[in-house]
Amino acid sequence: MGLVLIIMLICSMVILGYWQRRRSKKLFLDALKKLKEIDSRETKEKD
Repeated sequence: MGLVLIIMLICSMVILGYWQRRRSKKLFLDALKKLKEIDSRETKEKD
């Protein structure tokens, strides 16, 4: 019984880590897109 609980704990940690990594990558790409958008707006205003 204890072994099953340990395996469930490890599986949940792995799944949560995978989900967290996907989520943070999506947030990073969104932030990068916004930054490029702001940068292009700034360069257009300077010209």
